[in-house]
Amino acid sequence: MKANHRWLLASDVHFKLHDLDRVIRTADWIASIPHEYNISRAIICGDIFTARTSQPTNVLAACYRFLDKLASAVPHMNIILGNHDLAYRRDYTTSALEPLANARLAPFVTVHREIACHNWDGRRVLVMPFREDQGEIIRCIRDLDPNIAAKTVGFGHLAINRAITQKHIIDPETGMAGLPSRYPGLTSASEFAPLARTFTGHFHSHQTIFQAANKQHQDPRGSVTYIGAPLQLTWADLFDTRRGVILLDPETLETEFVDNPHAVGYTSVEAQDVLEDWVDIQQVRDKHVMITGKLSMGNYIAARGRLIKLGVRSVRDGKRVASEWRFSQGSLGKTVLPADIQSRRDQEKEGSEDTGKAQADLASPLTLVSKELTTSKVELEPLDLAGLIQEYVSSLDLESTLEDRRDTLSLVGKRLFNIRSSIRDKDGSQVEYRDILDPSPQSTLDTPANDAIRSSTAETIFAAEPVAIEITNFLGIQGTLTLDFKLHFQPGINLIVGHNGAGKSTIIEAIVWCQFGQCIRGGLGVNDVINDVAGKNCNVRLTFANGYSISRSRKHDVLRNRVIVEKNGVFQSQFEGPGVKSTQASIDEMLGVDFDTFIRMVLLGNESAPSFLNSTPLQKRQLIELVLGLEVLDECAETCNSMLSQVEEELGDMQSRLEGVTHTVEHLKSRINQVDQTLRRLQHEAASLTNEMKSKEKKQLEILNKKELINNKLKEDLKDDQGLPGLKSELQGLQNNISPAQNEVNRLGVLARLAQARSFIDREKAIIEQEIISTRSQLSRLQDDLQYLLEENNTLEVPPPIIEDEDNRDDTSSVRGFLLNITLAFRKFWNPILHAISPGARERARIREETALKAKEARRRWDEHVKAIVALTNRVAATHFKVESTTQSITRLPSNVASKTRMSESDVHLALRTLTAQEALKVPSRLNVAITELRALTNRHSHLQRECDRREQERFRKQRVVENQDKEIDKIRKDWADSSNRDRLLLARKEQEITTYKGLLESEAESLTKLSRQLVDLSREVTDMHSHREIFAFWQFALTRRQVAASKVTFRRHVVGRHIGELNKLLVQILMVMYQDAQYARSMMAGTLETLFEEADDRGDNNDPGGKASVLEPSLSMAPTIGYSKRSGGERKRVDLALFFALFVMGEARSAHSARYMLVDEAFDGLDTAGQAAVLKLCRWMTERLAHVFVITHSKSLIGLTEDEGEGGAEGGLGASVVIAKAGDRGTEFEVNGTRIGSSSEDVEA
Repeated sequence: MKANHRWLLASDVHFKLHDLDRVIRTADWIASIPHEYNISRAIICGDIFTARTSQPTNVLAACYRFLDKLASAVPHMNIILGNHDLAYRRDYTTSALEPLANARLAPFVTVHREIACHNWDGRRVLVMPFREDQGEIIRCIRDLDPNIAAKTVGFGHLAINRAITQKHIIDPETGMAGLPSRYPGLTSASEFAPLARTFTGHFHSHQTIFQAANKQHQDPRGSVTYIGAPLQLTWADLFDTRRGVILLDPETLETEFVDNPHAVGYTSVEAQDVLEDWVDIQQVRDKHVMITGKLSMGNYIAARGRLIKLGVRSVRDGKRVASEWRFSQGSLGKTVLPADIQSRRDQEKEGSEDTGKAQADLASPLTLVSKELTTSKVELEPLDLAGLIQEYVSSLDLESTLEDRRDTLSLVGKRLFNIRSSIRDKDGSQVEYRDILDPSPQSTLDTPANDAIRSSTAETIFAAEPVAIEITNFLGIQGTLTLDFKLHFQPGINLIVGHNGAGKSTIIEAIVWCQFGQCIRGGLGVNDVINDVAGKNCNVRLTFANGYSISRSRKHDVLRNRVIVEKNGVFQSQFEGPGVKSTQASIDEMLGVDFDTFIRMVLLGNESAPSFLNSTPLQKRQLIELVLGLEVLDECAETCNSMLSQVEEELGDMQSRLEGVTHTVEHLKSRINQVDQTLRRLQHEAASLTNEMKSKEKKQLEILNKKELINNKLKEDLKDDQGLPGLKSELQGLQNNISPAQNEVNRLGVLARLAQARSFIDREKAIIEQEIISTRSQLSRLQDDLQYLLEENNTLEVPPPIIEDEDNRDDTSSVRGFLLNITLAFRKFWNPILHAISPGARERARIREETALKAKEARRRWDEHVKAIVALTNRVAATHFKVESTTQSITRLPSNVASKTRMSESDVHLALRTLTAQEALKVPSRLNVAITELRALTNRHSHLQRECDRREQERFRKQRVVENQDKEIDKIRKDWADSSNRDRLLLARKEQEITTYKGLLESEAESLTKLSRQLVDLSREVTDMHSHREIFAFWQFALTRRQVAASKVTFRRHVVGRHIGELNKLLVQILMVMYQDAQYARSMMAGTLETLFEEADDRGDNNDPGGKASVLEPSLSMAPTIGYSKRSGGERKRVDLALFFALFVMGEARSAHSARYMLVDEAFDGLDTAGQAAVLKLCRWMTERLAHVFVITHSKSLIGLTEDEGEGGAEGGLGASVVIAKAGDRGTEFEVNGTRIGSSSEDVEA
């Protein structure tokens, strides 16, 4: 791990109630990373939460605990807002993270809402929070200084074109991972190329998008890296297991991806493995599991039960995630619908009204308008796109780089509009930008743009004519109500009346909810549409005349919450996407309209028309484009973006090649310079080497001559030295004399050792013999003393016995010996006898006393004698032992002498036999004489030997000197030869290198010439590509849907502005009809239409009612001359209604959704009777084009008008069917003329 500080990057944690424990586990892991790594800053790139709506308390608490842990572990924490962190779509200030934006927490915790540059830890960064319009971010990057931008790191929450949104699309048959799904956006990664690197959140798959020039070498410069979600969050993340965070070194911009050990929460298993218990428990425990493989219902239930026992979170089968809708090849994000959906527009009804029914006053402009609207179809001018393109390009004040290419801009614009049909005709074959830029008039893309528009529009019309509706447990309807439009409703106007709460709007709400999943009234939740009594099994099925039917359910026991589309009774699975949004998007594409547009074009409610006037300019323009049938502009914009991407990709490749060639040219120039310098250096070195060789040759000759002179002199001295052979002869003579002398000394040495042994034996023998004599005389004396003592002891009386305390005392003591035992025996014998012969007691006493005295004295003397005898006995024994030992010593004397003199025992015996004492005494003197002679000879020999060695060494030294000199001379000659060879080889190599470098210099110069020409050609091509890019960028801006400054005119704005006259014409005509009496209108001098009528009168053109009078300006706001905001509510109401009818007519004429019905919900109840009658006439006129017009009303005047018509009463009355809504026992019921309509089902389970 590096010692320098790093930044922790995370994104898309998505705290949510579902799987909150998994999110908390991952959050705790992220908060623990700073304890393992040296982290100085944590950066969260958006989407901490999942939904914009209010968050549950436990989710907020878990999120704040995570942020508190992370803020405590790192010095700085920066949070960049993502789209899910915002409370509202375009409100970038309100967020659930608002408490963290407290100024007191800065700079430790910072929440970034604005696009801005900062300096973090010495590194410049650009913070890019989420923006729906990413153009603001792109402009900020373009405004940066290039040098500063190259050192700036971007952090944001971005949507980049071609970024992977889902790494693996699941195969519905096998459940295995497939190809990735990519985002079809308008912002490319090339827009972020000026930055050093960009790190972003938003898409959950970790990925890096390299710039085109760096993609081959995986160079991260200018790249965009999606950090990715740190854990799997939905089934879309299945098989995408690499989840975690990024550690970024802010100095080197090196990254390390740290994998989250808790990332995997979704997995798949084979059904067969589950049924055969081959599943790894750890693989599925506490995870959401998908069962793949061939599944019957029984096997699925069995497998699901086993998995639940293993502790899985949830179980599903693989086919549910299959997406059967696909993207078209030429478009970005739009669904390709089946061919049978693209129904053609029905043929218009032929025939005219009976002339007898015409109005009498045809001269009046108002009458003409009324006649025109009520008896004929309003014909709108076709969109002349070719002319509009030419006109648009010609009207612009272009830059100098585009001024001369107006024709090219017009040609490219026309071909962009023609290319859609060309791609379709070629079965999706890829069209390249070169085909569009081809100036050849024979290009296949030059089909007239108007024809393409007409054919495209005709092929994508959905004829929405409802024929039946089945409503079950929806709002006020309890049970099932089936309505046949042809059977139960009158063709034309149908008034639906009833009391408040009776359920008048139920049919209209059911029609809208079935198609779009939303209700007209606001504030309804998704489950609020279910009937309160039934509480479940809500379903609405709407069937159209073209064979399509839509069935939408809510909390249904069988259908759950599904939306099913059928064609002639066959289920169309391609419209059922993986989620609610994708499914509704497919249905909207099929219908050719979305909810917001539908309620402005088909549904006339109290807020429908005002909603257009209160919309933003962008929303107004989008609606006008839709009613004008300008959806092709979106497809053209996508085509233009695709072409621009091709150009940018090829431009990037060219620029890479140009940079490569430029780098090569610079490298070649530098190399040529180096080669030239090297060539000059080699030539200089070759000349220096030649001079050096000559100098070295001269120096070597001088050294050799000196060495040879010294060596010759040494050889002569060696020849003159001849005294050594005589000295060696004398030395050899001395060597011959030394050997006999040495032998004599050795012989005498042996004799000396023998004489020494003989002398030693004689001395020892004499000593032993003397000791034997002394010992024997002593033994004799001891024996005499012992004899005397024995004799004296015999004369002594035996002492009385001594009674001892111990009866068992041993009387045979070893101290007294043998004589004491005899005495004791003698005493035991005589004592009884003496007692027996004693006369008389007195005498016995006297005798006893005398005897006791004598005995005491005798005993004393006895003891003394005994001791003396014992002592003498011991000495006698010792003397005997000594005599025996001495005798044995004499026997062992030769052996002892041998061991002491280190002679063999045989030599000792030999000396005893051969040498006499006198001869032994002479041997040492003879030995000394022999040694003296030998020493003299040896000394002489040593002296001569040293002299000989000295002379020999001197001779060897001289020989070695001569040899060394010879070797040195040879070595010098050899080194000289080797050095000369090396120098010659080096010189040859130098000359070869000079030749090589000369050829290389010529070759490099030739290559430089070719590359210079290639560089010029590439520069020209890059300039052309920039020119091409400028053309497509021009049309990209011209076709953008984004809101641009008022000073800039886009093609969309130009087209809408050119055709706003049609809408104004319809508005004026409809307004004139609504004001039946022109004189009445003139009398209202402050009225809304005064200006319009005056303009018509001033022109005097009765055949063109309305003329060029304008109600809407090109900016789609009310003309100031109308004074709309100053008028009364009734006047404004008429203008609003006129605008709605005009939009309906234009939409019916050109929109992809051809509604054969109109829904009016209490829209003109507030008008006076004349106004209501005029609106009813317009509705009557609409019935010439539509099958049904449903009007919900409380107005009795409207009912009266219909009744008048029905009774053939007052002039101007209109016939209509009146449907009465009532609140019955089974919920809302409908009656016509007192008869209940619609077939109702039997009792429905609660």
